[in-house]
Amino acid sequence: MKGSDTKENLNFKILELNEQGTVTVADSISYLTDEFRKDKQLIISRIELALKMTKDLQAKETTKHNHEIYISDIAGMNKNIDSLKNLTPDNLRGYENMNKDDVLAVIVRCHYSLQLPGTTSPVEETFDFYISPDGTKCYGKTRAK
Repeated sequence: MKGSDTKENLNFKILELNEQGTVTVADSISYLTDEFRKDKQLIISRIELALKMTKDLQAKETTKHNHEIYISDIAGMNKNIDSLKNLTPDNLRGYENMNKDDVLAVIVRCHYSLQLPGTTSPVEETFDFYISPDGTKCYGKTRAK
């Protein structure tokens, strides 16, 4: 069949297939919390930089009116930083009633070869697939390290 890359003409072969581990509710919560902290810290760092620049400008300002504007801006930035530092993750909804040891996904590593159309030698790849515990769904894949 010309121009078609169906599985029949790719000569797909599994060379090795094994379970690498699982992803539990606790793993998922930990990952989401870490990502939340990283994102939050990035925003805090940007506001802190703006705060420093505003303080530098304030120190050079001589008019009372502009000086008061800087004081207001600095107070607002400090309030935002304090608010962000106290912010807790809001992306954990749905985990409240789950057991932390419940398995959400099984990680299966697959090393395979396939013959791409128009090539003479097969290509080998290794990916980790994230499969539902019952084996009916694939949530995603990542290239194995």
